[in-house]
Amino acid sequence: MDQPALSVKARIEKEVLGTIIDGLNSGELTAENAQVVAKDTLAALQKIDKHEESILKFYKDLSDKHPLFKILYTRINAEVVKARELSAHRNALVALDIGNIDEAKKIATGAMEATAHEATINN
Repeated sequence: MDQPALSVKARIEKEVLGTIIDGLNSGELTAENAQVVAKDTLAALQKIDKHEESILKFYKDLSDKHPLFKILYTRINAEVVKARELSAHRNALVALDIGNIDEAKKIATGAMEATAHEATINN
């Protein structure tokens, strides 16, 4: 599991959430449609999580058979654990999924402001 795979999941969360919030604010997306999109997105993210689990199992089995690969398993395991931590974007998607639109907007706004702040600092 490399860093680009982890960033793809974060990118999905961030971009879909941003588009949902924009659609809600512009009126192009109803609250009900936002819930459906959030539910579909969370289902896709769950599939990605399961795929990560199968990759982790591969590395675990490999390290059990060949101790030389233990360091790879340890690194991959740390990456997967980090990726599983619920991000603010995913929390907002969960809020949308259960119909808490105002809370989702509040979480999303905070997450987007934090991302913009990080981008400013990193440049």
